[in-house]
Amino acid sequence: MSVDTDTSTSDTAIILANGAAGSVDIAAFETALHEVLLHLTKSIARDGEGAETLIEVLVDNARDTEQAKTVAKAIVNSPLVKTAVHGADPNWGRVAMAVGKCSQYTDIDQEKVVIRFGTQEVYPTQVNESGLAQLSEYMRGADVTIHVSLATGTASATVWGCDLTDGYVRINADYTT
Repeated sequence: MSVDTDTSTSDTAIILANGAAGSVDIAAFETALHEVLLHLTKSIARDGEGAETLIEVLVDNARDTEQAKTVAKAIVNSPLVKTAVHGADPNWGRVAMAVGKCSQYTDIDQEKVVIRFGTQEVYPTQVNESGLAQLSEYMRGADVTIHVSLATGTASATVWGCDLTDGYVRINADYTT
């Protein structure tokens, strides 16, 4: 989860169990815990300082989960991607830049990568002017999905974050410790 990639000294999550519930179905507990944590993750990102848009980044067809997660985090953490989402600018070049920053993965061939905003492919297939207008309208919504297929394997990862807004700058410029 990414708001601005910084961690406050008070950013903490704790789960405690004292055994008072007795024996429980661990699979049911894990499923319920996952659902609660996913909801909290999205809520924290949606409620980030000055945030207006929840960004979901799905990276699939990766070599392994580590590659998928690293690339997804590079995308969701990019200030250029965050500001493009805030500006409703379907600039696939900013997403490609974030993928390219993951230079440790020499098996990623930029010519085989597929980038989508929502379900609309924007790279390598480019959209026309009316398609760009539709994408811009999509990006004005409360939730934006960026989907990147790497063509290096079958693993996937999804991460969440938020846009970077004028409100974020105002909140943090005016905050004194």
